[in-house]
Amino acid sequence: MVEKDSTARTRELGHRMKAFRQRRHFSGADVSRRNGWLQSKVTRWEQGLRELSVVDAALYLATCGEVEPERDLLLELTQPGGDLYWVRPYFDELVDPTQSLAIQENLAHTLVRYESLTLPALLQIEPYARTAYELIGNRGQAQLDQVVNARMDRQRLLRQDRPPRCRFYIHERALRSVVGGPRIMHEQLLHLVLSANLPYCSIRIVPESNEVSRTIENSFTIMEFAEHPAVVYTDSYAAGMFIDDRVAVEAYYSLVARLESDSLTEERSRRTLADWADRYDRMNE
Repeated sequence: MVEKDSTARTRELGHRMKAFRQRRHFSGADVSRRNGWLQSKVTRWEQGLRELSVVDAALYLATCGEVEPERDLLLELTQPGGDLYWVRPYFDELVDPTQSLAIQENLAHTLVRYESLTLPALLQIEPYARTAYELIGNRGQAQLDQVVNARMDRQRLLRQDRPPRCRFYIHERALRSVVGGPRIMHEQLLHLVLSANLPYCSIRIVPESNEVSRTIENSFTIMEFAEHPAVVYTDSYAAGMFIDDRVAVEAYYSLVARLESDSLTEERSRRTLADWADRYDRMNE
C-alpha cells in the first residue's frame, strides 16, 4: 500500500485502530511482531498516513482480539470509496457522523466554522440543542437524548488544557431565529457573550448586508491540523460530508475571506450578542 496524505477517513480509521489496540492492552510492537510487520507500518496506519487493506485490518483485529461491533466498523472504514468526498450517512446503523466529526475536531489545532441558520453546535447550551433536535422531529426520545448528550460531550473539546483555536462566523439570521422561546435564547446569547471573551475563541457576526452569505446555504467547518492537510466538513438533513479535495478546500478558504471582509469586528460582535441577549430578556418579562 502506498504512502499518501491522510484523509478524514484514514485518520478516523487510524484513531479507532489505536484506541482499540490500547483498550486491549497491546503495544504497537506487539501487533507488529505477531504479524511480521515493521513497527513503522503499524505507526503509519494509526496516523492515517498509509492505506490499510481488508486483509491487514482483519489480521490487526485478530491480533488484538476482535470484538464484533469494532470489527464491522473498522472494516467499513477500510473501504476507500471516493476519498476526496467522504459521506457519512445519518440513517445508517453502523455509521455515526457525529463521532466521526468529533474525532477530527479533537485532532485539529484550528477550527473555522460558518453558521448560516442556527448557532454553532460547539457553543450551544443544552436546552437550545435539545429544542433544535426536537424541531427536526426525526428521532424518538431515546435517540433524542443520545444525540443531545453527544453534542454536549463534543463541547469538552473546548474545556481542555490546550483547546483548538476556534473562529466562528455566525450569520445575523441565526440570532433572530428563536429556538425554544425568549428565555432559552437569552441564556444562549449570554453563553455566546461569555464564550467570545475566551482567549482561544473568536466570534464574528455576519450581517444581513453581506451579499456572499446569501448564496451559501449550508454551514461548514474548516479543520486544520499540525501534520495533515486541512479538511472541510459540511452536513445536510441526511448525511455529513468530509471534503479533502485540495481545490474545494481552497474554495472554502476563499468563502471565509469574503465573509470576514464584511463581518463585524470581534468587539462589535460581542456588543451585538449582548444586545440580543438583553432583547430576549425583555421579551421574557
